[in-house]
Amino acid sequence: MGFLRQTAKRIATMALPRRMLIERGPSFGERAFIAGRSGRGAADIALTFDDGPHPEHTPRLLDWLAEHEVHATFFVLGNMARSRPDLVRRIVADGHEIGNHTYTHVSLEHASPPLLRAEVGTTRALLEDLTGSPCPLFRPPWGKVSARALLQLWSDEHTVVLWSDDTRDYAVWSPEVATAWCARYRPRSGDILLLHDTSFIARALVCELVERLGRQNLRFSRISQYIA
Repeated sequence: MGFLRQTAKRIATMALPRRMLIERGPSFGERAFIAGRSGRGAADIALTFDDGPHPEHTPRLLDWLAEHEVHATFFVLGNMARSRPDLVRRIVADGHEIGNHTYTHVSLEHASPPLLRAEVGTTRALLEDLTGSPCPLFRPPWGKVSARALLQLWSDEHTVVLWSDDTRDYAVWSPEVATAWCARYRPRSGDILLLHDTSFIARALVCELVERLGRQNLRFSRISQYIA
């Protein structure tokens, strides 16, 4: 991402309420201030998974998350959700939340209004029909979205969700590399981690993260909890 684009994104995420655009959640100090508390407490990390649900890797990841009582947010593709509705329902039944990631993983950087409605609106209607719940969370593929698309998304009451830390699990083919990333990662309260449940590497990363972060008085939150 270019310097000007990165700067504009940071300004926007600082200026706008999180229900419109979120790149990271509140810090512990901010949460304590809002709640009228003081002192130290558990910090929050949000795990988010894109591009699924995958018929093999997503169920294994869900099994592990359930075993360790960790909740996350899954940004699913509409075409994948339509072919695997049982997995979408299981994600919600297991206590996770669902977000919209377009129907076919198309870039919205130069998308026309009709294309955006087809990709985003169709997927939202499908997910709400499958889960019986509103689905306002939206993550643009590659994090790219035009100002015009943002205005249309906000007009349709979507919350645009970006991320603060990219694990780059899509470019990793070795669990050892995933372990090395976890060793370098320095968590801050409010972090939003980008992962993908389309590879076994995501599960390896989460296993390592939970083991490491569990020693640091950290907990895992869903995006809606950050917004609330």
